Amino acid sequence: MQVTSVRTMRVEGPDPGGIGGKARTYSFLLVRVDTDAGVHGIGEALDFPGVRPVLEAVGAWLVGRDPLRIGPIVRGMLYGALPAPGPAHAQSIMSATATVAGPPAWAAAGLEIALWDLAGKALGAPVHQLLGGAYRDRVRVYLDRSGVAEVTDLDAWARLGERAVAEGFDWLKLDLEQIAPDHQPDPWNRQIGTAAVAAIAERIGAVRDAIGPDIDLGLDGHMSHDVESAIRIGNALGDLGLRWYEDPVPITSLASLAQVRNAQPIAIAAGETFTAEQFRQAFEAEALDIAHPDVLFIGGLGEARRATTVADLWNAPVAFHDNGAAVATIATAHVAASIPNLLGMEYHFHDAPWVGALARRDVPLFRDGGVPLTEAPGLGLELDERVCRDHLAPGESWFGH
Repeated sequence: MQVTSVRTMRVEGPDPGGIGGKARTYSFLLVRVDTDAGVHGIGEALDFPGVRPVLEAVGAWLVGRDPLRIGPIVRGMLYGALPAPGPAHAQSIMSATATVAGPPAWAAAGLEIALWDLAGKALGAPVHQLLGGAYRDRVRVYLDRSGVAEVTDLDAWARLGERAVAEGFDWLKLDLEQIAPDHQPDPWNRQIGTAAVAAIAERIGAVRDAIGPDIDLGLDGHMSHDVESAIRIGNALGDLGLRWYEDPVPITSLASLAQVRNAQPIAIAAGETFTAEQFRQAFEAEALDIAHPDVLFIGGLGEARRATTVADLWNAPVAFHDNGAAVATIATAHVAASIPNLLGMEYHFHDAPWVGALARRDVPLFRDGGVPLTEAPGLGLELDERVCRDHLAPGESWFGH
């Protein structure tokens, strides 16, 4: 079996919930790999600058090659000589794709997801089985609810939480910088004032009161604050039963992250842009309680699996960051099901039904607050052509046709 083509398609549409309850338009990049055996695979990549050109270049290189050599292909993209003539193993670290971060890694993820889907279809096995077998048949989801448009309306905060619970979810996350923007006179200095801390505590408290003590609630700091401010925020919110405090400070400084972790009571989650090696360094620095990898950032399912093994060696749990549409979400669920130390995985686009409808399968995307797994080959999905065509970005067509 040989690859005959690698094609991409950009889709976009409205996200009414957006950021802080404010609507936005969001886009996704879908990937398709075809073979001379008539088997194809579907993937998804971040629609970020530079990703599509890498996919086009590597896609041209991949034509005529064995799509089941997933490990060598991805490792070549991340660490070696792709695209280049010759076999898939890396012969150089000086190639255009030899980086574990940025567009080559993001492109590698989209391509790798499609290759896993293709491999599963060719071998008649679900991806979670190819990854070693599933520990669970459903992956718990935490909804990213960001915030509300009218931040001073405590009833709006309560309704935000009540809706998630009413729709079957028992875990949600809020965006810290969207909770009290009315108390942030200088958004550049990473500081936070006393009034802002009080407002944040009051507004998160309204959510906690609405959902009760048994629903998990997380907080994403989006690296918005300095060490002193993050510590004060964590201590002020210590009685609200938060599951974690994510990215409280810029995560490029593990020393700063460790300072925050050791000076306030809430567990620290971080790492959506980390490689496996960076997770090792974070645990060695005692900067982390919960590993938070992202399949689309790290370079795919295999690289994410490596990161979760690092966390497991440090006896730490894993929650997957996920800013993707249906394909990425289902792919993330496959790798999440295959690891023992799982807390759950994220979903952003609950207010935009078309995002979850881009792919269809034999079961709903969500059931009982999680993503159910099936035994269908590959990722167990196919793109819904009608939904995709309805949301083609300007100038796009169905994979070039």
